[in-house]
Amino acid sequence: MSNIYLFYGDEKYDLNKEVEKIKKEFNKLEVGLNLFYITKENVKELESVCEGFTFFGSDKLVIIKDTKLKFDIKAISNLDEGIKVIIIEDSVDKRLSEYKALSKIAKCVEFKMMDSKQMISYIIQVLKKYNINISYETAEYMQNMCGESKSNIINELQKLVIYLENKTTVTKEDIDKVCSKTLNAKIFDVLGKIVNKDTKNAIKSLEDLINQKEPVIKIYIMLYKQIKQMYMIKVLKENKETDIKEKLGIHPFVYKNLSQSSDKYTLNELKNLIYAFDEYDEKTKTGDMDFEIGLKKIICSM
Repeated sequence: MSNIYLFYGDEKYDLNKEVEKIKKEFNKLEVGLNLFYITKENVKELESVCEGFTFFGSDKLVIIKDTKLKFDIKAISNLDEGIKVIIIEDSVDKRLSEYKALSKIAKCVEFKMMDSKQMISYIIQVLKKYNINISYETAEYMQNMCGESKSNIINELQKLVIYLENKTTVTKEDIDKVCSKTLNAKIFDVLGKIVNKDTKNAIKSLEDLINQKEPVIKIYIMLYKQIKQMYMIKVLKENKETDIKEKLGIHPFVYKNLSQSSDKYTLNELKNLIYAFDEYDEKTKTGDMDFEIGLKKIICSM
Protein backbone atom coordinates (compact mmCIF):
# COMPACT_ATOMS: atom_id res chain seq x y z
CA MET A 1 0.00 0.00 0.00
CA SER A 2 3.00 2.31 0.35
CA ASN A 3 3.66 2.58 -3.39
CA ILE A 4 0.16 3.17 -4.84
CA TYR A 5 -1.86 6.28 -4.06
CA LEU A 6 -5.31 7.47 -5.11
CA PHE A 7 -5.68 11.20 -4.52
CA TYR A 8 -8.94 13.02 -5.24
CA GLY A 9 -11.00 15.99 -4.11
CA ASP A 10 -11.52 19.74 -4.52
CA GLU A 11 -8.59 21.00 -2.43
CA LYS A 12 -5.92 21.03 -5.12
CA TYR A 13 -3.35 22.85 -2.97
CA ASP A 14 -3.02 20.03 -0.44
CA LEU A 15 -3.30 17.39 -3.15
CA ASN A 16 -0.48 18.87 -5.23
CA LYS A 17 1.63 19.36 -2.11
CA GLU A 18 1.34 15.64 -1.36
CA VAL A 19 2.29 14.74 -4.93
CA GLU A 20 5.39 16.95 -4.69
CA LYS A 21 6.30 15.27 -1.41
CA ILE A 22 6.29 11.87 -3.11
CA LYS A 23 8.31 13.22 -6.03
CA LYS A 24 11.04 14.30 -3.60
CA GLU A 25 11.52 10.67 -2.60
CA PHE A 26 13.28 10.21 -5.95
CA ASN A 27 16.82 11.53 -6.43
CA LYS A 28 16.07 12.66 -9.95
CA LEU A 29 12.99 12.56 -12.16
CA GLU A 30 13.02 12.91 -15.93
CA VAL A 31 9.81 12.78 -17.98
CA GLY A 32 9.90 9.78 -20.30
CA LEU A 33 12.80 8.18 -18.41
CA ASN A 34 11.58 7.50 -14.89
CA LEU A 35 8.58 9.85 -14.70
CA PHE A 36 5.55 8.90 -16.77
CA TYR A 37 2.16 10.55 -17.16
CA ILE A 38 -0.82 8.40 -18.10
CA THR A 39 -4.10 9.97 -19.25
CA LYS A 40 -7.13 8.62 -21.07
CA GLU A 41 -5.30 9.33 -24.35
CA ASN A 42 -2.41 6.94 -23.65
CA VAL A 43 -3.93 4.68 -20.98
CA LYS A 44 -3.14 1.58 -23.09
CA GLU A 45 0.57 2.22 -22.45
CA LEU A 46 0.19 1.75 -18.67
CA GLU A 47 1.26 -1.90 -18.55
CA SER A 48 4.36 -1.39 -20.70
CA VAL A 49 5.33 1.71 -18.69
CA CYS A 50 5.10 -0.22 -15.41
CA GLU A 51 7.06 -3.19 -16.73
CA GLY A 52 9.75 -1.32 -18.68
CA PHE A 53 13.31 -0.84 -17.41
CA THR A 54 14.72 2.71 -17.20
CA PHE A 55 18.15 4.37 -17.28
CA PHE A 56 17.65 5.00 -13.56
CA GLY A 57 17.15 1.31 -12.78
CA SER A 58 13.83 -0.05 -11.60
CA ASP A 59 12.79 3.13 -9.73
CA LYS A 60 10.10 5.14 -11.47
CA LEU A 61 7.04 7.26 -10.76
CA VAL A 62 3.85 6.81 -12.78
CA ILE A 63 1.14 9.47 -12.50
CA ILE A 64 -2.28 8.45 -13.78
CA LYS A 65 -4.54 11.48 -14.16
CA ASP A 66 -8.18 12.17 -15.11
CA THR A 67 -9.03 8.68 -16.39
CA LYS A 68 -12.15 8.26 -14.20
CA LEU A 69 -10.40 5.05 -13.05
CA LYS A 70 -10.91 3.53 -16.49
CA PHE A 71 -7.65 1.61 -16.71
CA ASP A 72 -6.44 -1.93 -16.09
CA ILE A 73 -6.06 -2.21 -12.31
CA LYS A 74 -4.12 -5.47 -12.75
CA ALA A 75 -1.32 -3.53 -14.46
CA ILE A 76 -0.42 -1.91 -11.12
CA SER A 77 -1.31 -4.79 -8.80
CA ASN A 78 2.15 -6.39 -8.62
CA LEU A 79 4.67 -3.59 -8.94
CA ASP A 80 8.39 -3.78 -8.27
CA GLU A 81 9.44 -2.20 -5.00
CA GLY A 82 10.96 0.91 -6.66
CA ILE A 83 7.84 1.83 -8.64
CA LYS A 84 5.34 4.30 -7.23
CA VAL A 85 1.96 5.07 -8.80
CA ILE A 86 -0.14 8.16 -8.07
CA ILE A 87 -3.71 8.22 -9.39
CA ILE A 88 -5.29 11.69 -9.44
CA GLU A 89 -9.00 12.39 -9.99
CA ASP A 90 -11.29 15.35 -9.34
CA SER A 91 -13.79 12.97 -7.77
CA VAL A 92 -14.47 9.24 -7.57
CA ASP A 93 -17.58 7.10 -7.43
CA LYS A 94 -16.98 4.69 -4.57
CA ARG A 95 -19.63 2.37 -5.98
CA LEU A 96 -17.46 1.57 -8.99
CA SER A 97 -15.78 -1.83 -9.08
CA GLU A 98 -12.55 -0.04 -10.09
CA TYR A 99 -12.59 1.99 -6.89
CA LYS A 100 -13.33 -1.05 -4.76
CA ALA A 101 -10.41 -2.88 -6.37
CA LEU A 102 -8.08 0.10 -5.87
CA SER A 103 -9.09 0.57 -2.24
CA LYS A 104 -7.61 -2.86 -1.50
CA ILE A 105 -4.15 -2.05 -2.90
CA ALA A 106 -3.86 1.76 -2.73
CA LYS A 107 -3.78 4.45 -0.10
CA CYS A 108 -6.95 6.43 -0.93
CA VAL A 109 -7.04 10.04 0.26
CA GLU A 110 -9.78 12.60 -0.33
CA PHE A 111 -8.62 16.21 -0.15
CA LYS A 112 -11.59 18.28 1.01
CA MET A 113 -11.77 22.04 0.96
CA MET A 114 -12.04 23.72 4.32
CA ASP A 115 -15.43 25.03 5.32
CA SER A 116 -15.69 28.71 6.25
CA LYS A 117 -15.04 28.13 9.97
CA GLN A 118 -11.96 26.01 9.27
CA MET A 119 -10.62 28.59 6.82
CA ILE A 120 -11.14 31.42 9.32
CA SER A 121 -9.28 29.41 11.97
CA TYR A 122 -6.52 28.70 9.43
CA ILE A 123 -6.10 32.43 8.66
CA ILE A 124 -5.84 33.22 12.39
CA GLN A 125 -3.29 30.45 13.02
CA VAL A 126 -1.06 31.32 10.03
CA LEU A 127 -0.84 34.99 11.04
CA LYS A 128 -0.20 33.99 14.64
CA LYS A 129 3.00 32.27 13.50
CA TYR A 130 4.21 35.68 12.34
CA ASN A 131 3.14 37.27 15.65
CA ILE A 132 0.30 39.06 13.88
CA ASN A 133 -3.16 39.26 15.46
CA ILE A 134 -6.43 39.23 13.57
CA SER A 135 -9.90 39.21 15.08
CA TYR A 136 -12.38 36.49 14.16
CA GLU A 137 -14.59 39.08 12.46
CA THR A 138 -11.70 40.42 10.35
CA ALA A 139 -10.56 36.89 9.45
CA GLU A 140 -14.13 36.12 8.41
CA TYR A 141 -14.10 39.27 6.25
CA MET A 142 -10.84 38.18 4.60
CA GLN A 143 -12.14 34.68 3.92
CA ASN A 144 -15.24 36.10 2.27
CA MET A 145 -13.24 38.64 0.22
CA CYS A 146 -10.56 36.19 -0.94
CA GLY A 147 -12.65 33.09 -1.58
CA GLU A 148 -12.44 29.42 -0.62
CA SER A 149 -9.23 28.45 -2.42
CA LYS A 150 -6.49 27.60 0.09
CA SER A 151 -3.73 28.46 -2.38
CA ASN A 152 -5.30 31.88 -2.96
CA ILE A 153 -5.69 32.50 0.79
CA ILE A 154 -2.02 31.58 1.34
CA ASN A 155 -0.95 33.97 -1.41
CA GLU A 156 -3.00 36.81 0.11
CA LEU A 157 -1.66 36.06 3.60
CA GLN A 158 1.90 36.32 2.28
CA LYS A 159 1.09 39.73 0.78
CA LEU A 160 -0.42 40.85 4.08
CA VAL A 161 2.61 39.78 6.13
CA ILE A 162 4.97 41.68 3.80
CA TYR A 163 2.72 44.77 3.81
CA LEU A 164 2.30 44.91 7.59
CA GLU A 165 6.05 44.98 8.36
CA ASN A 166 6.16 45.92 12.07
CA LYS A 167 2.38 46.10 12.61
CA THR A 168 0.98 43.41 14.87
CA THR A 169 -2.73 43.62 14.08
CA VAL A 170 -4.62 43.21 10.81
CA THR A 171 -7.56 45.50 10.05
CA LYS A 172 -10.23 45.36 7.36
CA GLU A 173 -8.59 48.42 5.82
CA ASP A 174 -5.33 46.46 5.46
CA ILE A 175 -7.18 43.68 3.66
CA ASP A 176 -8.89 46.15 1.33
CA LYS A 177 -5.54 47.76 0.47
CA VAL A 178 -3.53 44.57 -0.09
CA CYS A 179 -5.72 41.59 -0.91
CA SER A 180 -7.22 40.78 -4.29
CA LYS A 181 -10.96 40.31 -4.08
CA THR A 182 -12.82 37.52 -5.83
CA LEU A 183 -15.37 38.47 -8.47
CA ASN A 184 -18.12 37.45 -6.06
CA ALA A 185 -16.77 39.91 -3.47
CA LYS A 186 -16.61 42.68 -6.09
CA ILE A 187 -20.23 42.00 -7.07
CA PHE A 188 -21.09 42.18 -3.37
CA ASP A 189 -19.51 45.65 -3.27
CA VAL A 190 -21.68 46.71 -6.23
CA LEU A 191 -24.77 45.44 -4.42
CA GLY A 192 -23.76 47.32 -1.27
CA LYS A 193 -23.59 50.59 -3.22
CA ILE A 194 -26.96 49.87 -4.86
CA VAL A 195 -28.62 49.16 -1.50
CA ASN A 196 -27.20 52.38 -0.07
CA LYS A 197 -28.62 54.29 -3.07
CA ASP A 198 -25.12 55.18 -4.28
CA THR A 199 -26.16 54.57 -7.89
CA LYS A 200 -23.38 56.65 -9.44
CA ASN A 201 -20.60 54.62 -7.79
CA ALA A 202 -22.48 51.36 -8.35
CA ILE A 203 -22.47 52.10 -12.10
CA LYS A 204 -18.80 53.07 -11.91
CA SER A 205 -17.93 49.79 -10.15
CA LEU A 206 -19.87 47.90 -12.83
CA GLU A 207 -17.93 49.70 -15.56
CA ASP A 208 -14.65 48.91 -13.77
CA LEU A 209 -15.51 45.21 -13.81
CA ILE A 210 -16.37 45.35 -17.51
CA ASN A 211 -13.09 47.19 -18.21
CA GLN A 212 -11.33 44.35 -16.37
CA LYS A 213 -12.79 42.04 -19.02
CA GLU A 214 -15.32 40.41 -16.68
CA PRO A 215 -18.23 39.10 -18.82
CA VAL A 216 -21.41 41.14 -18.33
CA ILE A 217 -23.51 37.97 -18.36
CA LYS A 218 -21.44 36.55 -15.48
CA ILE A 219 -21.89 39.78 -13.50
CA TYR A 220 -25.64 39.61 -14.14
CA ILE A 221 -25.86 35.98 -12.95
CA MET A 222 -23.97 36.67 -9.73
CA LEU A 223 -25.88 39.87 -8.96
CA TYR A 224 -29.18 38.09 -9.70
CA LYS A 225 -28.17 35.30 -7.30
CA GLN A 226 -27.61 37.80 -4.48
CA ILE A 227 -30.98 39.48 -5.15
CA LYS A 228 -32.73 36.09 -5.03
CA GLN A 229 -30.98 35.29 -1.76
CA MET A 230 -32.18 38.61 -0.34
CA TYR A 231 -35.72 37.70 -1.42
CA MET A 232 -35.54 34.24 0.19
CA ILE A 233 -34.12 35.73 3.41
CA LYS A 234 -36.94 38.28 3.46
CA VAL A 235 -39.57 35.58 3.01
CA LEU A 236 -38.15 33.39 5.78
CA LYS A 237 -37.73 36.33 8.15
CA GLU A 238 -41.35 37.40 7.62
CA ASN A 239 -42.41 33.80 8.29
CA LYS A 240 -40.48 33.96 11.59
CA GLU A 241 -38.14 31.15 10.53
CA THR A 242 -34.97 30.44 12.50
CA ASP A 243 -31.49 29.25 11.40
CA ILE A 244 -32.05 30.92 8.02
CA LYS A 245 -28.41 30.95 6.94
CA GLU A 246 -28.14 27.20 7.58
CA LYS A 247 -31.35 26.49 5.68
CA LEU A 248 -30.16 28.54 2.69
CA GLY A 249 -26.54 27.38 2.97
CA ILE A 250 -25.19 30.95 2.98
CA HIS A 251 -21.81 32.00 4.41
CA PRO A 252 -22.41 33.71 7.82
CA PHE A 253 -20.67 36.93 6.73
CA VAL A 254 -22.66 37.02 3.48
CA TYR A 255 -25.90 36.25 5.31
CA LYS A 256 -25.33 39.10 7.76
CA ASN A 257 -24.91 41.62 4.93
CA LEU A 258 -27.69 40.26 2.71
CA SER A 259 -30.05 40.18 5.69
CA GLN A 260 -29.34 43.85 6.45
CA SER A 261 -29.76 44.69 2.75
CA SER A 262 -33.09 42.85 2.53
CA ASP A 263 -34.41 45.01 5.39
CA LYS A 264 -34.15 48.05 3.10
CA TYR A 265 -36.65 46.60 0.62
CA THR A 266 -40.22 45.35 0.86
CA LEU A 267 -40.97 41.81 -0.25
CA ASN A 268 -42.85 43.18 -3.24
CA GLU A 269 -39.91 45.38 -4.27
CA LEU A 270 -37.56 42.39 -4.21
CA LYS A 271 -40.08 40.35 -6.20
CA ASN A 272 -40.25 43.09 -8.84
CA LEU A 273 -36.46 43.14 -9.05
CA ILE A 274 -36.46 39.41 -9.75
CA TYR A 275 -39.04 40.00 -12.51
CA ALA A 276 -36.76 42.74 -13.93
CA PHE A 277 -33.82 40.32 -14.02
CA ASP A 278 -35.99 37.67 -15.67
CA GLU A 279 -37.07 40.19 -18.31
CA TYR A 280 -33.42 41.19 -18.83
CA ASP A 281 -32.49 37.55 -19.35
CA GLU A 282 -35.24 37.03 -21.92
CA LYS A 283 -34.65 40.26 -23.88
CA THR A 284 -30.85 39.92 -24.04
CA LYS A 285 -31.23 36.38 -25.37
CA THR A 286 -33.53 37.59 -28.17
CA GLY A 287 -31.36 40.63 -28.93
CA ASP A 288 -34.02 43.13 -27.81
CA MET A 289 -31.80 44.55 -25.06
CA ASP A 290 -28.11 45.41 -24.83
CA PHE A 291 -26.38 43.45 -22.04
CA GLU A 292 -24.57 46.41 -20.45
CA ILE A 293 -27.30 49.04 -20.91
CA GLY A 294 -29.98 46.66 -19.61
CA LEU A 295 -28.00 45.88 -16.46
CA LYS A 296 -27.38 49.58 -15.81
CA LYS A 297 -31.14 50.24 -16.11
CA ILE A 298 -31.85 47.61 -13.46
CA ILE A 299 -29.23 49.11 -11.13
CA CYS A 300 -30.76 52.57 -11.57
CA SER A 301 -34.20 51.19 -10.77
CA MET A 302 -33.01 49.69 -7.50
